Amino acid sequence: MLTEINIDGMIGPTHHFGGLGIGNLASLTHRNQVSNPRQAALEGLAKAKLISDMGIPQYLWLPPTRPNRQLLTSLGFRGVLSEQILEAFQTSPEVLSAAFSSAFMWAANSVTVTPAVDAQDNRYHFTPANLISSLHRASEASERRNQIQNMFADRDHHVIHAPLPSIHPLRDEGAANHIRLSDPSGEIGFNVFVFGEDSHLSEHSRSAESRLSDLSKPIFMARHTRAASEAIARRHGLNPETTFFLQQHPKAISEGVFHNDVISTSHEGLLIHHEDAFLDADEELNRLEAAFLKRVGKPLLRIQISKRELPLLDTVQSYLFNSQIVSPKSQSGELAVSGARMVIVCPGQCQAIDSANRVLQELLASTENPIDEVRYVSLGQSMAGGGGPACLRLRVPADERTMRQLPEIDRMNSRLFDALSSVVEQLYPAQVTLANFTDDRFIEHLQTIELSLRKAFYVAS
Repeated sequence: MLTEINIDGMIGPTHHFGGLGIGNLASLTHRNQVSNPRQAALEGLAKAKLISDMGIPQYLWLPPTRPNRQLLTSLGFRGVLSEQILEAFQTSPEVLSAAFSSAFMWAANSVTVTPAVDAQDNRYHFTPANLISSLHRASEASERRNQIQNMFADRDHHVIHAPLPSIHPLRDEGAANHIRLSDPSGEIGFNVFVFGEDSHLSEHSRSAESRLSDLSKPIFMARHTRAASEAIARRHGLNPETTFFLQQHPKAISEGVFHNDVISTSHEGLLIHHEDAFLDADEELNRLEAAFLKRVGKPLLRIQISKRELPLLDTVQSYLFNSQIVSPKSQSGELAVSGARMVIVCPGQCQAIDSANRVLQELLASTENPIDEVRYVSLGQSMAGGGGPACLRLRVPADERTMRQLPEIDRMNSRLFDALSSVVEQLYPAQVTLANFTDDRFIEHLQTIELSLRKAFYVAS
């Protein structure tokens, strides 16, 4: 029996709207607006606490050090840190934004993980995403690798690969483009990789490109390639019979669906996706359904939401598919889940957008799927940057050996929640723009916050 754990990236005090997200309409829309790191971090912690209160093991990664001075230096900015920052602000503000980026909070992009039961060598495999599509995220790869190595330290059981080579045809965006379906125990797994570009430029992909000739909207670069997914599948030693590759629909990418987890969601044997999620995917989906039925003994529950029910524009604005679906393991009077088989945790925007709200109510009313309850969370600051509940978390199907070895210090509980919330409320800034990063006092204050967060973890443990 595998236990699904969630790992969230804690939102850092330099959270700001740099508008650097390629194809991310929310990021582009809120570019250079005033952000509120305090609100952002409190919202993220509250969401993580909600998941923990439902009995799902919830862990946190601390924000890495910002600014990223190595990035500034590598791009030719010289002098002491204050001089580097000022020069970047005056000549290359996008570089300064990247150096202070808090995009690491979206942990779904951090790594692709497959459990030991899926691998030929019966070991866990982790490949940190290289994230080379984005200036502000590529440097996260080494930071994430260190965090993964520290959390999953059993080298006999956990293989931590290096990120894929940083070349254009191997663009990798991590678990945001990876789906793992399974039986209820998690022991029988199926790995589905979703790519935006077939970097082999086959006839199929050329055909796909030709279909875009009549689109009036700009076409954003696909962030993830098939070659990257295939390389990860080989690295992880996955069984070809239970490994599947789906192409993200170019139309969806052009509408702002920069990751698959913006247009599909899954949990155990349930897959919910939009009609325009995939391109020419019938054959591969049929193969997936046949393999699932053969190995699990019951059908995969695949629910397709039509564009009539939920237009692509509403899909992107609501982030309905970026909800978290979880199976509560314990009950809390506050949550009142009362025996729910599955709970879907949705961004508050799903309540405000009529089409998304109707889809949710139909899912709850249906007896054909196990979702019994919906919980709404306020993530206004993360959503303004283009990240919903599922963006903030990485899922790991953990076996007993892994569960025993996970560091308890990183696990969310009431003490840790209170300790971190106190630091955020007392020290996090309530307003940030790019200009704040040129203030030496702000930089000194960031060091105080970093030390206080680390202390909070140790005190709470």
